[in-house]
Amino acid sequence: MTSLQIGEYSAWVAIEGVTAPVYNIEKTSSSASCWIASQVGKKFALNWYNTERRIPIQAAVLIDGKVCDNHIMLDARRYPDKPSGVGISYARTSDWTRRDFEFSSILVSDDDNYLYTVDTSMDIGTITLQLWRIEIQDVTPQTLHHRYGGATLDNQIVHERSKKAGAHHVVYGEEYGSPAPVVDMVRGRVIDSTPFVTFSFKYRPYDVLMANDIIPRPMLSTCTNVPSSSRNNEVDQKTAAQIKRLENRLNALKTKAKLVPHAGVVKRTVGSSKGKGRARGPIPPNAEIIDLTSL
Repeated sequence: MTSLQIGEYSAWVAIEGVTAPVYNIEKTSSSASCWIASQVGKKFALNWYNTERRIPIQAAVLIDGKVCDNHIMLDARRYPDKPSGVGISYARTSDWTRRDFEFSSILVSDDDNYLYTVDTSMDIGTITLQLWRIEIQDVTPQTLHHRYGGATLDNQIVHERSKKAGAHHVVYGEEYGSPAPVVDMVRGRVIDSTPFVTFSFKYRPYDVLMANDIIPRPMLSTCTNVPSSSRNNEVDQKTAAQIKRLENRLNALKTKAKLVPHAGVVKRTVGSSKGKGRARGPIPPNAEIIDLTSL
């Protein structure tokens, strides 16, 4: 499975354009959570889709506990031409620049100045999408103006004794130019005191998830599962069966040879054809010769 779904709402994370598989899904009537495998240096996008757009929704994206984006999806009845899906892969840093979301390793230090991180409950390792019901008063298209002073995703440093050592977090990638877009500026109010729907993607390195049995371990092939002693026994049994078949054929030939007059077993020695080295009897007619050299 690659997405979370509650009613008409679904959400998923795409890493470098590839939808990430989800594991250990837990759901309630208004929330769903799962695990995904993060990859250092890889950029990602949080996507969500609304199949019906019955009501207007304000979406808040929180990464590692920090609000990184707010946007609104309008209802289909009054705004039928508006999109039903949204993908968030960056944060604007100015009216003309932005930075992509990127997985990174948490920096580790033995400096005692970071000892406070050992027992601190750091809100790292979760990508959350909150959907809030809103009441719209008016909508006005205009060029987006960046609001400065918001939270940023910077490199985190923890003490080597911290439980977060070896884990991943999200940082902003390199800044690049991007003109401010024209967006629908919505004036209205939030209806509820809690989110209408919440999707949470908890992320950890792939090997950590596998070590904790969150990601299933790969099944070994049948051949690799068989111990070497068992394979040797199998070979020995095949050899024994082949020897048994040859012995049966040899006994059958001996019986057949006894039924032929003057038949005998040929005995040959290296040397002259005269004297003791000569065969004592003729080879039985139609006798079968068994080649034992390949055994």
